[in-house]
Amino acid sequence: MDQLDHFISLVKSKGICQGRFLGFLHILVAYHILDNLGKPISTGMTWREAANRLRKNRWNPDDIELLGLKGEDMPQRDRLRYWYVAIVRSGIGSEKAAAEADALARNFKRIGFDAIIPPKK
Repeated sequence: MDQLDHFISLVKSKGICQGRFLGFLHILVAYHILDNLGKPISTGMTWREAANRLRKNRWNPDDIELLGLKGEDMPQRDRLRYWYVAIVRSGIGSEKAAAEADALARNFKRIGFDAIIPPKK
């Protein structure tokens, strides 16, 4: 298990993104995630990679209801497609997602990680 999977596993097991799943998706895609030494473990990722990480870490599929989506409208047999479609339909680039991500990012220090917005180029 690499550090990013460890981070996702901790967020899941500690319930850190409870009620802020949209913000968590925004962080996975748009933020830099650092370990407790300040070393980057992620500099953002594609939607497909985020979907694969959620699948790999067996994220609860019922969490899509927090995004306003219904499980019966999603691909059922392919979890990678399931998560990808959820991310596409979630509004991950919205102001609401960014606000949730900002609030959620402060909680990661409790588990030894940090999430920061990358500097503008």
